[in-house]
Amino acid sequence: MKVLAGTGSSGAVEAFAAGSEAAAAAVAQLAGEAPALVVVFTTPRYDLPSLLAGIRAVTGDALLVGATGSGEIMGATYMGFGAGVGVMVLSTGPYRYGIASESNIRGRLGEVGQSIARRARDAAGRSPHAAVILLADALSGDLQQLFHGVYRVTGPRVPIVGGAAGDELKFVRTLVFHDGDVVEQGAVALWIAGDEPFEVITRHGWEPIGVPLLVTRAEGVDIMELDGRPAATVYEEQLGLEPGRLGLDTFWGTSVHHPLGLMQSDGSFIIRVARAKSPSGWLRIQGCVPPAGSAVQVMASTGDKLLAVADEVGAIARHRSEPGALISFSCAARAMLLGERIGDEPVRLQRAAGDVPSFGIYCCGEFARTVGVLGTHNCTLTALAL
Repeated sequence: MKVLAGTGSSGAVEAFAAGSEAAAAAVAQLAGEAPALVVVFTTPRYDLPSLLAGIRAVTGDALLVGATGSGEIMGATYMGFGAGVGVMVLSTGPYRYGIASESNIRGRLGEVGQSIARRARDAAGRSPHAAVILLADALSGDLQQLFHGVYRVTGPRVPIVGGAAGDELKFVRTLVFHDGDVVEQGAVALWIAGDEPFEVITRHGWEPIGVPLLVTRAEGVDIMELDGRPAATVYEEQLGLEPGRLGLDTFWGTSVHHPLGLMQSDGSFIIRVARAKSPSGWLRIQGCVPPAGSAVQVMASTGDKLLAVADEVGAIARHRSEPGALISFSCAARAMLLGERIGDEPVRLQRAAGDVPSFGIYCCGEFARTVGVLGTHNCTLTALAL
């Protein structure tokens, strides 16, 4: 039996009204079936407990998972900063769902990842196949540790997808949701149990420039040295700039256009953005730092190449056996880079997906396992078809 999906949105100012309006529009598309799962992506400007209460006034005790972001995808529409709330509801279909969350996760990310994955799996029940949607506070540290914890439970056969919650690029307070609760400094895992394999589709549109570089010293959230020299100096040289040309306050304006690609064993790249340069000449990475011994290259792209991956992601999702929904996680940095063209990404994603409802969020880092055990990305589009 195919899963049914409905989506709804609201830009109402009052939180409870916005939540109930968006949820009612989504539930109306389920052809009379009760929602079994609710996914909520929203601007952080609302009174969030009241927003969730408004949604659950419509959806009842259906499981709920969600996050604040930096713009939402509602079908072919990009909901910009402060636009409102988006809701997707799913029927049971061929799936069983389980959710678990924890708050105050900083300093114990690996432990939390294992805990919420196990509890979500136990709530959903054992099955031949499964997938996990993982959402987390973007400000909680090295989220690769959280991903590793989840991966210790899932192993390589269970795809993991998701993203780090955002706050419209303020980087002050990012939040996730579990049923009616706003989870502070937390993470939430949704386990989806099914009888058929799931597929996570991940594309980024970046290409390497310059020469491969060896990470020779890295710690915490910083790459300190590349090829045995100060990382920022080597990075600037790769861009043809004099060392020190990029100031501490202007660095992001250039680095977002030239992330680092972490080279994988199959020749692919996982994208890492250097968000800032420290006074010591270190590169501060958004998300997981490539460990010492890793090979990286400076990357480049164009608006056309970044947008083209939406066509591919949507088309691959459509060819899954009778998909009922497409849930996607794009990057807030992609939105910055695309500028006025950002509205084209959901248009192309929905067009390629055909009549499969598309729903998503712009994150501060994306989750998806590609090669090996690494699963955190930047400037990337990833999606799960259900």
